Amino acid sequence: MTGSLNSGGLNSGGSDSGDAGDRRTVLAALTAISESSQDGVVVFDRNTSVRYANAAARTILEFPAHENPSARDLVADTAASTLDLILAELNATGAWTGRIAVGTPARPILVSAWVLGPTDGHEVVVATLVDGSERQEREEELVDALTAVRRRAREQRIVAGLNRAALTGSFDDLVVTALQSIVDLVGATHAVVFRRRGADRLAVHAATFEPPDEETLPSGTATLAGYALEREEVIVCADTRDETRFDVTLLEDHDLRSGVAAPVRGGDGTWGVLVVYRTEPHTPSADTLSFVVTVAAVLASAVRRSDLERELRYRSLHDPLTQLANRTLAYQRIDSALGVSREDGTLTAVILVDLHDFRTINDSFGHGAGDAVLTAVAPMLTRTVRPSDTVARFGGDEFLLVCPGLRSTFDAIGVAQGVLAMFRRPLTIGNRTTTVTACMGISVGYGEHTAAEMVRQADVAMGGAKKEGPGSYELYDKVQGGEALRRLTIASELRSAIENDDLDVAYQPVFDIRSGRMTGVEALARWTTSSLGVVGPDEFVPAAERAGLIGPLGSWVLRRACTEAARWQTGDPVELRVNVSPLQLRQRTFASSLADTLERTGLAPDLLGIEITETLWLEDTSAVKNNLDELHRMGIKILLDDFGVGHSSLDYLTRFPILDAIKIDRSFVADLPTEQSEAVIRAVVSVADAFGLDVVGEGVETTAQLDSLVRCGCGYAQGYLMARPLPPGDVTALVASGGRMNVDAGPAR
Repeated sequence: MTGSLNSGGLNSGGSDSGDAGDRRTVLAALTAISESSQDGVVVFDRNTSVRYANAAARTILEFPAHENPSARDLVADTAASTLDLILAELNATGAWTGRIAVGTPARPILVSAWVLGPTDGHEVVVATLVDGSERQEREEELVDALTAVRRRAREQRIVAGLNRAALTGSFDDLVVTALQSIVDLVGATHAVVFRRRGADRLAVHAATFEPPDEETLPSGTATLAGYALEREEVIVCADTRDETRFDVTLLEDHDLRSGVAAPVRGGDGTWGVLVVYRTEPHTPSADTLSFVVTVAAVLASAVRRSDLERELRYRSLHDPLTQLANRTLAYQRIDSALGVSREDGTLTAVILVDLHDFRTINDSFGHGAGDAVLTAVAPMLTRTVRPSDTVARFGGDEFLLVCPGLRSTFDAIGVAQGVLAMFRRPLTIGNRTTTVTACMGISVGYGEHTAAEMVRQADVAMGGAKKEGPGSYELYDKVQGGEALRRLTIASELRSAIENDDLDVAYQPVFDIRSGRMTGVEALARWTTSSLGVVGPDEFVPAAERAGLIGPLGSWVLRRACTEAARWQTGDPVELRVNVSPLQLRQRTFASSLADTLERTGLAPDLLGIEITETLWLEDTSAVKNNLDELHRMGIKILLDDFGVGHSSLDYLTRFPILDAIKIDRSFVADLPTEQSEAVIRAVVSVADAFGLDVVGEGVETTAQLDSLVRCGCGYAQGYLMARPLPPGDVTALVASGGRMNVDAGPAR
């Protein structure tokens, strides 16, 4: 109804004409205010009929001005019981505030009502109304937005956790966690990771359900997963009943109606597929698709990391030319065989095979011909021995055979005779036919020796075989006395040499590849005796370890090297790098002793770097850790030497964040500039860059190797190409002349 608050609504009351005029004025003002309000105002009589409604109320309640509906006419059918509760509340308390649905279709309004009166002997109910539709929409939008924010935050937490696991954890654990996270977050029925098996099959790698044993799927259009693999793109199947791109029989056999498949790409193509299934038709949201694709990308990065680590592990244990076991793996196999010998009493044989006059082949036909001979001999040796035996390339022209579980020395001799018979057969190298002969040294034992001792014994025995001429072999038993005497002599004279300063230190420069400037030197102990002549570090360092002299020897080298390096600090800084053995770092006073040495010699800690090998991590004792931590706090640089040839793992870089640099082992550099080797070194450089580590390539002997290191992004290099180990005086002269590299790094970068 229209009119004023007095028109058919509230009686002005009273008989005094003056008072009545005042009330009419007030009511007119109130009516004007009410009509201009954006909130609805309604007055109901005791029968709940509308006696007054302003324009906003009529708009909200959708009734014209000439009508006089009741409250029951206005509320939605579904709100009749709510109206009864409101009236009861008004009768009981005189007021009510809340939400009620009105109109058809029903929509919410917010109501505040109270009883007013009595007026003219009657009570009325006054109610203010606010349209709740927009507010409800805003609330729903806010709830949706908050839900989306919470979901994205949860997605980010999940992805961050998966990324951490991809870097440091096991791949299988990562996949299981990823699949369960997808199911939990998107509400899927199942999630599965398939991996490619051969050219045309997919195998279940992991799933959130128990798959049948050895279940494989065909690739191509036979399945959702196979189709995604073939197309190498994300495939969405919203409903199997509408799907025509691939065969849905397998999905329907498992009561699955929809799914999303995202390829997981490895380093050399598509590794597999991540698939998310539902039992009902479903079109995934953009957020869901993005999350599934992101998880697939995390899995792909883990696959590439796993492939890289597997490649690094393989390269660290195999010779790059022949693909045979290398020294490291050979020593592991000897250790394993000796362990079995100690348990079951069988014999282990180590046979060192040296190709006769191999240098003549290299000199006459070139190194390519020599490599061809080695690669031809390797599979012949493998076919000659038992499957349980190990064939390793042990040096330039040396092979090593590890033969476990032998019954007697005669079995070892039989192996040697079989190898000699093999060498009597001609070799075809390219368009040439040639023959190769060899000498062999045999060491046998029941586990009483170490692997290193077995190899040394075989080496000594081979020296005896060489004296007899090509095509011969020698057992260690005949020459054991002479080798043992030499070992005792080295240990005895080394002790005197340390006490009398009869050792020397040579220094091999390390250069910044880009600038060509010498940035440091590596200290290398040298020893020449009157009785033994030149004794190499490969002999006197093991002798020092066996005789308990590694600590005094290491301290002597550090004192001498720090003293001489302090004299070179007249211009650009020249860093000193010294090799430190695990035995030294197990000494609890090592760090404090080194600090005293630096103080006495005047060499700044930040100009000293210690080089440690990967085997040190196997010495994971508190003393080693405390020493390394203290050296790091002092500012001394820590370099990981021979990276990739020992128990190599990228996990070390995350477990021990104290490293400053890694040195790529010379066996990696020697194989440059092949494409495969460059790919591995680039990967190592990339990982080092991620951890903020410098990379040094050691053993550089050719400009091609140096150029290859430049292309791979390696920052530093050392080797005979740039400079051989120098006496202190030559280093002084090199520093004075500016310390420049005497070769050109070569091609464009």
